[in-house]
Amino acid sequence: MITKWKVFNFKSIREETELDLGPLTIFAGANSSGKSTFIQSILLIAQTLAHKVSSRSVVLNGAFTSLGQFDDLKSYGREIDQISIKCTCHPLTNQEAYKAGRSQLTSRGSIYYGPLYNQLQEIACEMSFDADPSSPQRDLFQIQPRLFATQLSCISRDEDNVDQTADISIHHSSIGISEIEGVAATSEIDDQLRASLAYAVELDENSLVEAKEQFRSAKAIGCVLRHFLPEKVVYMINTLEEDANKITAALQEIGPRSMLLRRGLGREILLSEEIIFVLREVLADTINFDRTFMPKHQQSSTFGSESETITLKEWYEQLRGLRLETRLKVEQVLREREDLFERIYAAMKTSTNELVETHAIVQYRLPRLISEATNYLNNFFGTSLKYLGPLRDAPKPLYPLAPAADPNDVGLRGEHTASILELHKNKKIQYIPSTNFKNPVIDRKIVTRTLEVAVIDWLQYLGVANSVQSRDQGKLGHELKVGIDNSGSTYDLTHVGVGVSQVLPILVMCLLSDMDSTLV
Repeated sequence: MITKWKVFNFKSIREETELDLGPLTIFAGANSSGKSTFIQSILLIAQTLAHKVSSRSVVLNGAFTSLGQFDDLKSYGREIDQISIKCTCHPLTNQEAYKAGRSQLTSRGSIYYGPLYNQLQEIACEMSFDADPSSPQRDLFQIQPRLFATQLSCISRDEDNVDQTADISIHHSSIGISEIEGVAATSEIDDQLRASLAYAVELDENSLVEAKEQFRSAKAIGCVLRHFLPEKVVYMINTLEEDANKITAALQEIGPRSMLLRRGLGREILLSEEIIFVLREVLADTINFDRTFMPKHQQSSTFGSESETITLKEWYEQLRGLRLETRLKVEQVLREREDLFERIYAAMKTSTNELVETHAIVQYRLPRLISEATNYLNNFFGTSLKYLGPLRDAPKPLYPLAPAADPNDVGLRGEHTASILELHKNKKIQYIPSTNFKNPVIDRKIVTRTLEVAVIDWLQYLGVANSVQSRDQGKLGHELKVGIDNSGSTYDLTHVGVGVSQVLPILVMCLLSDMDSTLV
């Protein structure tokens, strides 16, 4: 759930303003005091992350609200160009979900809240956007604002009850692509890569260590975005250093990639004369290197002389042919040699032509904790934040068919309430019955009933109706009737006033919502 919300330079909220939000938060105050502005900032984030076009940093005019253009949102008279919005969320943990009656084995729990023994405790995300008045694209930025910066951090608790933190900082780069070290030497840059290099990235130390487990020489130089959240990190790597690291890991049998090299990819990797020289020196006191490895693998060079080379696959085959005691000793010597990478890397640099391209740009997945945080935010704002506008459709004899995109959505004006109720009326739900509120001390007991029974329960408690009936009328739509007394007679909503049409969408939306949802 959302626990804090901060807004700055957004419409009437000129100064940085942060509000604490609880399970039930009511905005009350005089006209033009900022109530709707806060709600609009929440809807802006929700409709952005739910939008299908991921290249849009911010969606000003979307499914929930239409906000016009950037200058309509920026506080009047402020010299600062950026609008900032920050949210702090407390994801529902597996233990909390279990206590509330949800199984830990559900797919929703595993996707939203992470693995059982490493759970997100808090996520904070702050984003800033502007229209960059100095840019030649300023007219386009008025409708499709440019992301200026994103700061994402999270706290996760592991199985030992120890908190781990991770954070990523993304901001619009002040230097050109050609000024990034190593980029000029790489191959042609496509449009997506060019867009990702427009942002500078900073990772926390643990996340960078995680990235370097895959690419030893990794240096974060950009970010692929999904709206304003990171999707992948772009790294600059030294290809020669990565090759040396790959060979070293395979020789020392360290890491998951060494297994792949032993199983087949090793046939494509050639141990050069310089690397053979290093291995001969390292194993000098362990085996007769030349007698063991080289006689069968000396290859004739172009000029007729013998070249001492061997593929990594052939190295493993020869190693397996040794006596067990000797093989284990060779493996131990290589594994304990701490300077093996440095020596192999130096040997490869010596044998490599200086004109060979030694840098490459790679896109790689986010570090694990940051990935879990972005998954939560995308799913929470994309599917778990629901909005019912202040206006309702006028009472009608028949209501339109249910939307195909979201079968739980009652619509911004409650126009799909009848079809949603008909679709789910026999669905079992967990809810708090109205009887819990009839005593001075509120009972928090939860019961399981059908949606139809739960809706009637709360309609009776609120005093607007005694019963409700929905009926599918085919292509004409859905019929909705209510009973206002115990006579058994039912009437469509055009004959019972507007009270039911105002309350019923709220009840259906609330009762159908999943745990950890936010309803506006």
